[in-house]
Amino acid sequence: DHGPTNANLALILEKSDSERAANFAKMALENIGENKDLLRISKLNIPKEIKLFDSSHSYSEENEEEGIINIPANAINEEESDDKEELDDKEEAVIASEEENFQEVEEIDFVNSRTARTSRASKMSQRGDHALAVNEWKELLKKDSSDVSSWKGLADALSEAGYVDRANQCLQRVQELIELEKQEIQIDEKEELENLVSAAKEVKEKMNLHEENDKANVNESIEWYNKGLILLTENNANEALNCFNKALSGSPDEEIELRVRIHNGKGHSLYQLNEYADSIQEYHAAVILDPSSVTGRTLYNMGSSYAAIELYADAVKCFEQAKGRGLVDEDLKLCKAQINRCKLLIKEQKKLN
Repeated sequence: DHGPTNANLALILEKSDSERAANFAKMALENIGENKDLLRISKLNIPKEIKLFDSSHSYSEENEEEGIINIPANAINEEESDDKEELDDKEEAVIASEEENFQEVEEIDFVNSRTARTSRASKMSQRGDHALAVNEWKELLKKDSSDVSSWKGLADALSEAGYVDRANQCLQRVQELIELEKQEIQIDEKEELENLVSAAKEVKEKMNLHEENDKANVNESIEWYNKGLILLTENNANEALNCFNKALSGSPDEEIELRVRIHNGKGHSLYQLNEYADSIQEYHAAVILDPSSVTGRTLYNMGSSYAAIELYADAVKCFEQAKGRGLVDEDLKLCKAQINRCKLLIKEQKKLN
């Protein structure tokens, strides 16, 4: 039995011959594995009072959104001499019809693809059909409004068609997109470091409430912590990291706030050293100790570390959480720009995969 063939027959016979469709669906499931549509068809003959799906089944969002069976595009084209010998004339005719449908879908997908539209738009401009070229570029921008090359193509087509003002507007949009791409990933840490210094002083004041035998260790940790912050402002990340390590080793376990600050300091140092994976671990350590104390800037920096190692989906999650953690307007604008940038990179990753 060939799984894709049985799946195709199940889909085709679903309305005209539910019993045979159910049988083909069951055979396809044995080869292809669980599939939402095949499961539904395989149970067409079950009495209505019986549940069609067990509550334990779960399906990914991808399958639910697409609503299709994941069958290779060339499934019908493969030589299946053994299967065809078992099929009657009607079934062979059904397969031939389904093959034509698959080819038609593939042709439509190609016609609407980015490569095809770009090629058509360029050819239309070359032969003077500027209005048609404009329409092609607009269709591309409907799918990806952040694509610089599409905006440039639209600008050229509008200019050739005589719409110079509109072409200039498109070129202005191109410049805006280029500027967004050039923006630095890391938010300026100066204000954050000042806040950390202030927080360290507050922590130091709280330490005065503890017993004398704890004061020495706590004060020493704070001193190392403050030294680390100063070294960070001087872009001396290596020495800063050493200070934070010493601060952490001497900090009592019950001093949660101080330890959170130290972990954040280590995260900043490691980011400056391009040790992005290690910086993420330090930020997570701070979050685990006290989730309520995490700032928007810390979440932004964690997202930047994720983006640096191309984990763009995790980066987007951090940036989204950072928006609600007290970022000023300028930082919030940059955070939103990073979200858009990562989403575009996620699309590119999916294309490569």
